[in-house]
Amino acid sequence: MEIGEYCYQYFGNQMKFHDAEGVCNRLGGFLPSIRNEEEGNTIYQLWKGLVNHPTQKDSAYWIGLRDTHQESKFEWTDGTPLEYYNWIPGQPDNNGGEDCVCVRNDGNNDDERQRWNDMRCDWGQAFFCRKPLN
Repeated sequence: MEIGEYCYQYFGNQMKFHDAEGVCNRLGGFLPSIRNEEEGNTIYQLWKGLVNHPTQKDSAYWIGLRDTHQESKFEWTDGTPLEYYNWIPGQPDNNGGEDCVCVRNDGNNDDERQRWNDMRCDWGQAFFCRKPLN
């Protein structure tokens, strides 16, 4: 789906973070960076339109944010500067070596969803790929 200067593709099959990023790279893109609230909401609305049960608990998808190079120094895989964040209260907590980030959509309303949580990179999550149109 084309939105603005990007094309987004959703993958509902759960993959580990690095495998999902590899899929996106092979398609010429990345797991998405979220530079502002509007971008986060755009991706969330895409997800909401694609998933059969958008209120299902623990529904989540990877975004291209990680701190695998230095603990607590989160970086976007596409090199975008980290200037906006939307963490779940109490996150990131690095519980059990959590270095990759997903968007969780298990709140009671749209404002409680779209929140970020650090997760273990070897857990499976759905994901979006984002590729520039040009």
